[in-house]
Amino acid sequence: MTQADLVVPADASAPSRARELFASVVDGSASPEGLARGQLALSEVVSNAVRHGSADPAGTIEVLIERTADLVAVTVVQTGPTRDMPSIAEMPEPWATHGYGLGILDAIAERWGVHLDPPSVWFELSL
Repeated sequence: MTQADLVVPADASAPSRARELFASVVDGSASPEGLARGQLALSEVVSNAVRHGSADPAGTIEVLIERTADLVAVTVVQTGPTRDMPSIAEMPEPWATHGYGLGILDAIAERWGVHLDPPSVWFELSL
């Protein structure tokens, strides 16, 4: 099993830093398509954490990744209280420029879920 943990500022650089960590953990264990799907799912979850995360401007996001031979498990944890919670039941209007993240995650991940304390989203992908 390979594990990695990264704490990043809750800012615009967080998704790209998380994608880099994901690529280093998967490190050739997934097809190029599998790597791209995993990075897309992680980008969506981290972007949600930045957008809906801590009201503290100095807030951080923790990314935890565990890889076994055939599975990658990812957890994205928001530190501190959240400003608001994205809806997991409503899809955005067709012309909206945001709000598709959890729908994308649902389409990509084998399993996923949400924890409220601490605020976090987890997902699993087959390699």
